[in-house]
Amino acid sequence: MILEDVEKQLELTFAHLPTHLSRLEFLASVRDAYTGRYLHEGWVPLASCEKVHDVLQWAHRKVFDLVLEMPLVDLCRDLKQSLKGSGRQPPRLWLELETYRDMIPEGASQLAREFFVSQMKTALKILLTAPDWPLIQKKSASQRRPLALPLRHHLGN
Repeated sequence: MILEDVEKQLELTFAHLPTHLSRLEFLASVRDAYTGRYLHEGWVPLASCEKVHDVLQWAHRKVFDLVLEMPLVDLCRDLKQSLKGSGRQPPRLWLELETYRDMIPEGASQLAREFFVSQMKTALKILLTAPDWPLIQKKSASQRRPLALPLRHHLGN
């Protein structure tokens, strides 16, 4: 089934993204800011643009919900890990520019939006004031929750 190929590509991509937040960043990056349409050029040969859009949109909402459920300490840890990448904006700039607002999926409730923004602001402030806080140091692999995203294999044709 063509749709399963797109979902498999998403699973493979997620396998290389270590945190829920990095997955949320990826999903936001494949969404056109002007149209709200999701498109991954490399996946178009696997399915129609519409099917790719549907899978990515669904995954964006699911990952966003997972991030909303994260305890603040885990969010700080994920954010710290995400910001370590070379060429990444420092927490101060993320806080000032509020680029994390682009990670909110279309259709999220106002309450979910406000909670996400509040959590991100708080996590960034923690990273700025206490970057070496022992609670946000990287956990061992055995302590981390699995990051697998259960994909829906029952999308219509």
